[in-house]
Amino acid sequence: MQKDQRQVLLALLAISAIVFWMFIPANQTGAQDANMLALFEVDEYAQYPHLVRMLTPGETLLQTLRNFLVYQHYFYGYPFYFFSALLALPVKLALGSGWAGQTHILVTALRQLVNVLPMMAALLLLVWMHTRFRPLWKAAGLYLLLLSVPGVVANNLWWHPDSLVFLFVVLTLFFLDRDDLRFGRNFFLAAAACGLAAGTKYLGLLFVLAVPLYLAWGLRAGRLRIGRAALLGAGFVAVMAAAFVLANPLLLLPQERAEIVAVQRLQFVQTGTGVFLANDAPLLAEGYPEDLRIHYGELYFVLLGFAALAMGLFNPERRRLNALTLAWLIPITVVVLTAGTRRTHYFLPVLLPVYAAFANFFPTLGGLTARLSGGLRRAIPAALMLGLVVQVGLFARTDLQLLRAQLSREATSASLHFTQQVRAYVLAGLPVPPEVVYRDWRVYFPSQSGQQVEMNWELASYPLMEALRPQLVLLERENVALFSQAFVMDRAVDRGNMAATHAFYGDAARETLKGYRLVYTDDFGMAFVSDALAQYFRWR
Repeated sequence: MQKDQRQVLLALLAISAIVFWMFIPANQTGAQDANMLALFEVDEYAQYPHLVRMLTPGETLLQTLRNFLVYQHYFYGYPFYFFSALLALPVKLALGSGWAGQTHILVTALRQLVNVLPMMAALLLLVWMHTRFRPLWKAAGLYLLLLSVPGVVANNLWWHPDSLVFLFVVLTLFFLDRDDLRFGRNFFLAAAACGLAAGTKYLGLLFVLAVPLYLAWGLRAGRLRIGRAALLGAGFVAVMAAAFVLANPLLLLPQERAEIVAVQRLQFVQTGTGVFLANDAPLLAEGYPEDLRIHYGELYFVLLGFAALAMGLFNPERRRLNALTLAWLIPITVVVLTAGTRRTHYFLPVLLPVYAAFANFFPTLGGLTARLSGGLRRAIPAALMLGLVVQVGLFARTDLQLLRAQLSREATSASLHFTQQVRAYVLAGLPVPPEVVYRDWRVYFPSQSGQQVEMNWELASYPLMEALRPQLVLLERENVALFSQAFVMDRAVDRGNMAATHAFYGDAARETLKGYRLVYTDDFGMAFVSDALAQYFRWR
């Protein structure tokens, strides 16, 4: 890296530092205790107890190592939990003996170090690949554009595997680009990064077109013969598989491997079909989705990004990088567009590499428009720049809205207000607190001394109530409104489970929940007490 490139890198690192610190206040919210995580990010709520257990010392060194290794939440690969625990360990040591109760500090650190930091690293690599950090305006402009994408901002506001796996994806492209058809160390580093991407969230498997394309490029350039290309392809797969297994060492233990396989089968069903309700409608069946427009830009902007990627194929210096990016995009786009479960962050590894290709416009556009008249030759770049500026302005407005909402989410939380009202108008009317409470996912109700608070990932049902026998049942109106409708049976992924859920929430909607009386409701939730406690409330 030459002096001017190092200067650009320093400027980009300065921007990164500012952005990193900018997210801290927003990432300190919504984590005052572990229960509060369920209100705003139920995935964090599911993940957090497993991380705490990983960091909890056992009675012996062997038990401590087992806690760290057997993470039990097998919906994601071990690299996510390994790096999360590794980065949280110094924070835990700094907090001392009361570390487990400092949820807001630990979760803030996780959001910053496992999401914000890897995302910035991945975007810096994309900027390097497309600009080589020259000139400053172009590299800084592209970096700021990528940072401003609301999908990136939203993903920086929680603790989840997506930034980490995206970094592994970008590292795979980075090492292939750096290898420059030499088929040496960087080629196999790309295989290792690909294995980590596959071992974290399967995305490495989607390089199924890019790696053969790279080998074919070597054949066409005369760098390889067919025999060596076949050996290199086998070597790439071998290194990738080794990285996959080493990153997930529990696969070597038969009992844990069986549990991982079972969880992953469920994960494939939920991702491909839906969690509770099947969703087989094509993503673009009704046009360009609103959540994509908000988080990734207007349709013209997305199309401009793909045009820029295609334009890069005409630039000899960046042709191979853009071709590899396109080969990566084809499989993942098909997977994302056909998945039954659709979430905004799924599009990060699809559209961010596309937007990085905006760097292709200005070195290539001149050659493509050279035969046009002078007015058109100047007007086309000006129009493109105007389109970029308009979209960045829209991004900035959305980013501010996201950050403001994050900063105020505790004060404006309907769930927290519901809990306050339940405590004021329901619990205050009881002679003693209920011993057992059932709550839906996003109902905030931390347990008091001697109180058992239950939540079920399969949602509520009469068999569950019979097993738990709660005196207080707290339901989300959103769940009641959805699962009480008849159509859920036609779209159910599991009709048996859905029948029990539908019967329970249907009675809740009609306020005829067997064994319970409705004593409080608002726009967020419904509070039912058992018939035995209903005597303490006055009825209309």
